[in-house]
Amino acid sequence: MHKFFFSRSIRWCVLLGILIGCQQCIDAYDPSLSLNANLVVVSSIITDLNETQTVSLSRSRSSADSANVSTPIQRASVSIVVNGTTPISLLETQPGVYSCPADFRGKTGNTYQLRFQTQEGVSYESSVETMASVPAILKTYDQFNPQGPKKTANGTNVPANDIYVDFQDPVGERNFYLWRWRLYEQQVWCATCQQGRYVVVDVGPVGSGPLDVLGCVRDTTLSSTLLLDYPCRGLCWDIFYNTDVTIFSDVYTNGQTQIGHKIASIPIYQRDPALIVVEQLALSANAYRYYKLFADQVQNTGTLADSPPAPISGNVKNTANSSENVVGYFSAASVAASSHKINRQDVTTGIFQGLFYAINGRTPRLESSLPGNPSPFGTSSASSVCVPGRTRTDQLPPGWNQ
Repeated sequence: MHKFFFSRSIRWCVLLGILIGCQQCIDAYDPSLSLNANLVVVSSIITDLNETQTVSLSRSRSSADSANVSTPIQRASVSIVVNGTTPISLLETQPGVYSCPADFRGKTGNTYQLRFQTQEGVSYESSVETMASVPAILKTYDQFNPQGPKKTANGTNVPANDIYVDFQDPVGERNFYLWRWRLYEQQVWCATCQQGRYVVVDVGPVGSGPLDVLGCVRDTTLSSTLLLDYPCRGLCWDIFYNTDVTIFSDVYTNGQTQIGHKIASIPIYQRDPALIVVEQLALSANAYRYYKLFADQVQNTGTLADSPPAPISGNVKNTANSSENVVGYFSAASVAASSHKINRQDVTTGIFQGLFYAINGRTPRLESSLPGNPSPFGTSSASSVCVPGRTRTDQLPPGWNQ
């Protein structure tokens, strides 16, 4: 199990989807929904970022004798209605993930409504969301904190980089904010094989051409519990995402310049530099209330890796049965983004065992550490390929060299 505080579990992905929103009128908890419930879960926030806009649909079930199980809702008919008149059809690009056309972007002032029908013919629709404008992030910076909020297994505080933003809150209007972030940490270990060896067949000299990646190949001469670790062949970064809800209302500070607003605390597990990309989102009042309720019920009593006391209804309803509890939220938000290089030059205290240890809770073991046990596959790879995905990239993060 990963011990790094940035949870990558599927369960957290579902919870993160639930966070994206609020409802026009927050429903009270119904304890009977927490067990043996088969709930529709909606995850989507339409933004004006230059990226593909998506909607995720799933069913989540939990019971007293099993963990949460999430299954994608496939082959649904999904559309987003813009300004009440223009429907945009979405295409299922992954199981349960529906994508807008590549050139579709949200626009400040427009209204958006989600509509979908399951393969069984059940129809759902969200409330109408208006995309509000968001002020720019004036500055993003960090400060070394020797007593971060996270603790090691023996109770020692892990040092952290606290992240702050400055921004100018607009005058004469109510504003509600949500911050989310992703962190790029340089990774030097790219693969782990259990009872196997990592094998790569090169087409030409290393680094000069394409690779035929075979990955981990089972080796029955090794112990079934043996783990072998392989360093990266080139540059590689692991990507981590926020697991805390950070929201703010300007009800008491309308129109004031916000200086030093803390939006994250990043535990320091290695001395290498990192890069954080901060996104500042403008929420509707309803979305803010939803996030606030979620944070109060979960974040203030546990962690976001824990289930809330009971599901929180969102702004999506069954059009034929309004009493059905649909979890999650469909929203629209303008986004201001800012990247910041965390150089860690001011880190003065702490025991840093490296990113690999933070994630795996152990030190790496090289294949070359096996005495008198040659590979049965011929020449096995001494290093592994950095395979890009949602949580890893082999491309230089934008702003890394700033």
